[in-house]
Amino acid sequence: MAAIIPGSGGGPRERFREADRGQLLLISGLVVAVALVALVVLLNASVYGENVATRGIEAADGEALEVRAAAVEETGALIDAANRNGTTTGGEIEAGVDELDRSLSARYARRGGIAAVDPVDTTSGWYLTGPVDGSTTVADVDRSRAFSVAAEGGLPSTDVANASGEAFRVVFNRSAANTTHEVYLYENGGDVVVARGENGSAPTERCRSSSTDPPVTLGLTGDRLDGDPCPGVWPPGLADDEYDVEFGNAGGVDAEATATVAGGTEPDSDTALTTREAVYDATIDLRYRTADLRFETAIRVAPGEPDA
Repeated sequence: MAAIIPGSGGGPRERFREADRGQLLLISGLVVAVALVALVVLLNASVYGENVATRGIEAADGEALEVRAAAVEETGALIDAANRNGTTTGGEIEAGVDELDRSLSARYARRGGIAAVDPVDTTSGWYLTGPVDGSTTVADVDRSRAFSVAAEGGLPSTDVANASGEAFRVVFNRSAANTTHEVYLYENGGDVVVARGENGSAPTERCRSSSTDPPVTLGLTGDRLDGDPCPGVWPPGLADDEYDVEFGNAGGVDAEATATVAGGTEPDSDTALTTREAVYDATIDLRYRTADLRFETAIRVAPGEPDA
Protein backbone atom coordinates (compact mmCIF):
# COMPACT_ATOMS: atom_id res chain seq x y z
CA MET A 1 0.00 0.00 0.00
CA ALA A 2 1.49 3.25 -1.07
CA ALA A 3 2.08 5.90 1.60
CA ILE A 4 0.87 9.42 1.24
CA ILE A 5 3.66 11.97 1.88
CA PRO A 6 2.32 15.18 3.47
CA GLY A 7 2.95 18.42 1.45
CA SER A 8 3.65 16.66 -1.88
CA GLY A 9 1.68 17.23 -5.08
CA GLY A 10 -1.02 19.99 -5.08
CA GLY A 11 -1.69 19.89 -1.34
CA PRO A 12 -3.35 22.79 0.54
CA ARG A 13 -0.06 24.19 1.90
CA GLU A 14 1.41 24.60 -1.61
CA ARG A 15 -1.70 26.34 -2.80
CA PHE A 16 -1.47 28.79 0.12
CA ARG A 17 2.09 29.71 -0.78
CA GLU A 18 1.10 30.46 -4.38
CA ALA A 19 -1.73 32.71 -3.18
CA ASP A 20 0.69 34.63 -0.93
CA ARG A 21 2.99 35.34 -3.86
CA GLY A 22 0.07 36.62 -5.98
CA GLN A 23 -1.04 38.96 -3.21
CA LEU A 24 2.51 40.27 -2.83
CA LEU A 25 2.73 41.05 -6.55
CA LEU A 26 -0.64 42.81 -6.44
CA ILE A 27 0.34 44.94 -3.46
CA SER A 28 3.72 45.79 -5.03
CA GLY A 29 2.01 46.93 -8.23
CA LEU A 30 -0.41 49.06 -6.24
CA VAL A 31 2.48 50.70 -4.35
CA VAL A 32 4.30 51.49 -7.61
CA ALA A 33 1.13 52.97 -9.12
CA VAL A 34 0.53 55.18 -6.09
CA ALA A 35 4.17 56.32 -6.18
CA LEU A 36 3.88 57.25 -9.88
CA VAL A 37 0.66 59.20 -9.27
CA ALA A 38 2.31 61.07 -6.39
CA LEU A 39 5.33 61.90 -8.59
CA VAL A 40 3.09 63.25 -11.35
CA VAL A 41 1.20 65.40 -8.85
CA LEU A 42 4.45 66.82 -7.45
CA LEU A 43 5.80 67.58 -10.92
CA ASN A 44 2.57 69.33 -11.94
CA ALA A 45 2.62 71.39 -8.77
CA SER A 46 6.24 72.40 -9.41
CA VAL A 47 5.53 73.40 -13.02
CA TYR A 48 2.44 75.35 -11.98
CA GLY A 49 4.34 77.17 -9.25
CA GLU A 50 7.13 78.10 -11.68
CA ASN A 51 4.63 79.40 -14.22
CA VAL A 52 2.84 81.50 -11.63
CA ALA A 53 6.14 82.94 -10.38
CA THR A 54 7.28 83.69 -13.93
CA ARG A 55 4.02 85.40 -14.78
CA GLY A 56 4.38 87.57 -11.72
CA ILE A 57 7.89 88.65 -12.69
CA GLU A 58 6.91 89.34 -16.29
CA ALA A 59 3.91 91.38 -15.16
CA ALA A 60 6.07 93.44 -12.80
CA ASP A 61 8.72 93.97 -15.50
CA GLY A 62 6.05 94.99 -17.98
CA GLU A 63 4.63 97.56 -15.59
CA ALA A 64 8.09 99.05 -14.97
CA LEU A 65 8.66 99.30 -18.73
CA GLU A 66 5.27 100.96 -19.10
CA VAL A 67 6.21 103.61 -16.53
CA ARG A 68 9.58 104.13 -18.24
CA ALA A 69 7.96 104.52 -21.67
CA ALA A 70 5.47 107.06 -20.30
CA ALA A 71 8.24 109.09 -18.64
CA VAL A 72 10.36 109.11 -21.82
CA GLU A 73 7.48 109.99 -24.13
CA GLU A 74 6.17 112.84 -21.97
CA THR A 75 9.63 114.25 -21.25
CA GLY A 76 10.44 114.20 -24.96
CA ALA A 77 7.18 115.98 -25.80
CA LEU A 78 7.96 118.56 -23.12
CA ILE A 79 11.45 119.24 -24.55
CA ASP A 80 10.22 119.58 -28.12
CA ALA A 81 7.33 121.86 -27.15
CA ALA A 82 9.69 124.14 -25.21
CA ASN A 83 12.11 124.22 -28.16
CA ARG A 84 9.35 125.12 -30.63
CA ASN A 85 8.06 127.85 -28.33
CA GLY A 86 11.51 129.19 -27.50
CA THR A 87 10.94 128.76 -23.75
CA THR A 88 13.90 126.64 -22.72
CA THR A 89 16.01 129.19 -20.86
CA GLY A 90 13.84 129.96 -17.81
CA GLY A 91 13.60 126.63 -16.03
CA GLU A 92 10.61 125.43 -18.04
CA ILE A 93 12.08 121.95 -18.51
CA GLU A 94 12.58 121.47 -14.76
CA ALA A 95 9.09 122.80 -14.05
CA GLY A 96 7.65 120.50 -16.69
CA VAL A 97 9.40 117.44 -15.23
CA ASP A 98 8.07 118.38 -11.78
CA GLU A 99 4.56 118.46 -13.25
CA LEU A 100 5.21 115.10 -14.92
CA ASP A 101 6.31 113.72 -11.54
CA ARG A 102 2.98 114.71 -9.98
CA SER A 103 1.03 113.31 -12.91
CA LEU A 104 2.78 109.91 -12.92
CA SER A 105 2.63 109.69 -9.13
CA ALA A 106 -1.14 110.17 -9.14
CA ARG A 107 -1.67 107.86 -12.12
CA TYR A 108 0.19 104.87 -10.69
CA ALA A 109 -0.85 105.42 -7.08
CA ARG A 110 -4.33 104.29 -8.15
CA ARG A 111 -2.70 101.02 -9.25
CA GLY A 112 -0.77 100.49 -6.02
CA GLY A 113 2.59 101.80 -7.28
CA ILE A 114 4.83 104.68 -6.29
CA ALA A 115 6.32 106.58 -9.25
CA ALA A 116 8.73 109.50 -9.07
CA VAL A 117 10.59 111.48 -11.76
CA ASP A 118 13.32 114.02 -11.01
CA PRO A 119 15.22 116.25 -13.47
CA VAL A 120 18.98 115.70 -13.46
CA ASP A 121 20.61 117.58 -16.32
CA THR A 122 20.09 118.99 -19.80
CA THR A 123 22.38 119.41 -22.79
CA SER A 124 22.13 122.70 -24.61
CA GLY A 125 21.69 122.80 -28.36
CA TRP A 126 20.09 124.75 -31.18
CA TYR A 127 16.66 124.61 -32.74
CA LEU A 128 16.60 125.27 -36.49
CA THR A 129 13.53 125.96 -38.56
CA GLY A 130 12.73 127.76 -41.78
CA PRO A 131 13.30 127.80 -45.56
CA VAL A 132 16.51 126.52 -47.11
CA ASP A 133 18.28 127.15 -50.39
CA GLY A 134 21.64 126.50 -51.98
CA SER A 135 23.41 128.94 -49.68
CA THR A 136 22.12 127.45 -46.43
CA THR A 137 24.88 125.96 -44.30
CA VAL A 138 24.61 124.72 -40.73
CA ALA A 139 28.17 124.46 -39.42
CA ASP A 140 29.93 122.57 -36.64
CA VAL A 141 27.18 120.12 -35.71
CA ASP A 142 27.98 117.39 -33.17
CA ARG A 143 24.68 115.53 -33.26
CA SER A 144 21.25 115.92 -34.83
CA ARG A 145 17.79 114.75 -33.94
CA ALA A 146 14.26 115.24 -35.31
CA PHE A 147 15.80 116.47 -38.58
CA SER A 148 13.27 116.69 -41.40
CA VAL A 149 12.85 118.48 -44.71
CA ALA A 150 9.41 119.32 -46.10
CA ALA A 151 9.09 120.20 -49.80
CA GLU A 152 5.93 121.99 -50.88
CA GLY A 153 6.83 121.68 -54.55
CA GLY A 154 9.45 122.09 -57.24
CA LEU A 155 11.30 118.80 -56.73
CA PRO A 156 13.44 118.06 -59.82
CA SER A 157 12.43 115.19 -62.08
CA THR A 158 15.40 112.89 -62.68
CA ASP A 159 16.63 109.34 -62.13
CA VAL A 160 19.16 107.67 -59.86
CA ALA A 161 21.90 107.81 -62.49
CA ASN A 162 21.65 111.61 -62.70
CA ALA A 163 20.52 112.41 -59.17
CA SER A 164 23.95 113.57 -58.00
CA GLY A 165 23.84 116.46 -60.48
CA GLU A 166 20.12 117.21 -60.71
CA ALA A 167 18.26 116.22 -57.52
CA PHE A 168 17.61 118.33 -54.45
CA ARG A 169 20.08 117.17 -51.84
CA VAL A 170 21.13 117.47 -48.22
CA VAL A 171 24.90 117.14 -47.75
CA PHE A 172 26.66 116.16 -44.52
CA ASN A 173 30.27 117.29 -44.80
CA ARG A 174 32.69 115.61 -42.38
CA SER A 175 35.81 117.66 -43.06
CA ALA A 176 37.89 115.85 -40.41
CA ALA A 177 37.28 112.56 -42.21
CA ASN A 178 37.40 114.15 -45.68
CA THR A 179 34.02 112.54 -46.37
CA THR A 180 30.66 113.76 -47.55
CA HIS A 181 27.31 111.97 -47.36
CA GLU A 182 24.54 113.04 -49.71
CA VAL A 183 20.81 112.39 -49.37
CA TYR A 184 18.78 113.08 -52.54
CA LEU A 185 15.09 113.83 -52.95
CA TYR A 186 13.52 113.95 -56.45
CA GLU A 187 10.63 112.82 -58.61
CA ASN A 188 10.77 109.92 -61.04
CA GLY A 189 7.92 108.41 -63.06
CA GLY A 190 5.28 110.00 -60.85
CA ASP A 191 6.95 108.83 -57.62
CA VAL A 192 8.96 110.69 -55.01
CA VAL A 193 12.34 108.98 -54.60
CA VAL A 194 14.97 109.09 -51.85
CA ALA A 195 18.56 108.06 -52.61
CA ARG A 196 21.83 108.24 -50.72
CA GLY A 197 25.43 108.52 -51.88
CA GLU A 198 28.91 109.24 -50.57
CA ASN A 199 31.64 111.60 -51.78
CA GLY A 200 29.60 112.57 -54.81
CA SER A 201 29.48 109.02 -56.18
CA ALA A 202 26.46 107.47 -57.87
CA PRO A 203 23.74 107.18 -55.21
CA THR A 204 21.65 104.16 -54.26
CA GLU A 205 17.88 104.39 -54.17
CA ARG A 206 16.52 103.87 -50.65
CA CYS A 207 12.77 104.14 -51.12
CA ARG A 208 10.01 105.74 -53.15
CA SER A 209 6.45 106.86 -52.60
CA SER A 210 3.62 107.11 -55.10
CA SER A 211 2.10 110.02 -53.17
CA THR A 212 3.37 113.38 -54.43
CA ASP A 213 0.81 115.56 -52.66
CA PRO A 214 2.61 118.42 -50.92
CA PRO A 215 4.24 118.68 -48.57
CA VAL A 216 6.59 115.77 -49.18
CA THR A 217 8.32 115.21 -45.83
CA LEU A 218 11.64 113.44 -45.54
CA GLY A 219 12.50 112.44 -41.99
CA LEU A 220 16.28 112.22 -42.17
CA THR A 221 17.06 111.09 -38.62
CA GLY A 222 13.94 108.93 -38.50
CA ASP A 223 14.51 107.13 -41.83
CA ARG A 224 11.01 107.93 -43.04
CA LEU A 225 9.34 109.35 -46.15
CA ASP A 226 5.90 110.87 -45.55
CA GLY A 227 5.65 108.82 -42.36
CA ASP A 228 6.50 105.48 -43.99
CA PRO A 229 9.77 103.60 -43.32
CA CYS A 230 12.66 104.46 -45.62
CA PRO A 231 15.63 102.43 -44.33
CA GLY A 232 19.16 103.71 -44.74
CA VAL A 233 18.45 107.42 -45.17
CA TRP A 234 20.58 108.62 -42.25
CA PRO A 235 24.27 108.22 -43.13
CA PRO A 236 26.42 106.08 -40.84
CA GLY A 237 29.40 107.49 -38.98
CA LEU A 238 28.05 110.97 -38.36
CA ALA A 239 28.33 110.50 -34.60
CA ASP A 240 32.13 110.16 -34.93
CA ASP A 241 32.95 113.71 -36.12
CA GLU A 242 31.59 117.21 -36.33
CA TYR A 243 29.96 117.95 -39.65
CA ASP A 244 28.44 120.79 -41.64
CA VAL A 245 24.97 120.48 -43.16
CA GLU A 246 24.56 121.97 -46.63
CA PHE A 247 21.77 122.02 -49.20
CA GLY A 248 22.28 121.66 -52.92
CA ASN A 249 20.27 122.16 -56.11
CA ALA A 250 17.62 123.88 -54.01
CA GLY A 251 16.78 126.64 -56.49
CA GLY A 252 13.11 126.45 -57.32
CA VAL A 253 12.43 123.92 -54.56
CA ASP A 254 10.06 125.29 -51.92
CA ALA A 255 11.62 123.44 -48.96
CA GLU A 256 11.78 124.02 -45.22
CA ALA A 257 13.99 122.25 -42.70
CA THR A 258 13.46 121.57 -39.00
CA ALA A 259 16.09 120.10 -36.69
CA THR A 260 17.51 120.14 -33.19
CA VAL A 261 21.30 119.98 -33.17
CA ALA A 262 24.05 119.87 -30.58
CA GLY A 263 27.19 121.92 -31.04
CA GLY A 264 29.55 124.19 -29.16
CA THR A 265 28.84 127.25 -31.30
CA GLU A 266 25.72 128.66 -32.89
CA PRO A 267 25.28 127.22 -36.39
CA ASP A 268 25.72 129.71 -39.21
CA SER A 269 23.13 130.27 -41.88
CA ASP A 270 22.98 132.84 -44.69
CA THR A 271 19.23 132.44 -45.28
CA ALA A 272 15.97 132.91 -43.42
CA LEU A 273 16.61 129.73 -41.45
CA THR A 274 15.92 130.64 -37.81
CA THR A 275 18.40 129.49 -35.18
CA ARG A 276 17.77 129.78 -31.46
CA GLU A 277 18.97 128.24 -28.22
CA ALA A 278 17.31 124.97 -27.31
CA VAL A 279 17.62 121.80 -25.25
CA TYR A 280 19.16 118.93 -27.14
CA ASP A 281 18.57 116.22 -24.54
CA ALA A 282 17.63 115.79 -20.89
CA THR A 283 18.49 113.21 -18.25
CA ILE A 284 15.89 112.21 -15.67
CA ASP A 285 15.88 109.90 -12.66
CA LEU A 286 12.96 107.47 -12.63
CA ARG A 287 11.89 105.45 -9.59
CA TYR A 288 9.01 103.01 -9.42
CA ARG A 289 8.05 100.71 -6.55
CA THR A 290 5.32 98.21 -5.84
CA ALA A 291 4.96 95.46 -3.26
CA ASP A 292 6.87 93.12 -5.61
CA LEU A 293 9.22 95.43 -7.49
CA ARG A 294 11.82 98.14 -6.97
CA PHE A 295 12.93 99.86 -10.18
CA GLU A 296 15.28 102.84 -10.46
CA THR A 297 17.24 104.15 -13.43
CA ALA A 298 18.67 107.28 -15.04
CA ILE A 299 17.26 107.90 -18.54
CA ARG A 300 18.65 110.10 -21.29
CA VAL A 301 15.82 111.52 -23.41
CA ALA A 302 16.63 112.74 -26.94
CA PRO A 303 13.48 112.35 -29.06
CA GLY A 304 14.09 111.68 -32.73
CA GLU A 305 17.80 110.92 -32.37
CA PRO A 306 19.07 108.33 -34.87
CA ASP A 307 20.51 105.04 -33.64
CA ALA A 308 23.90 105.72 -35.23
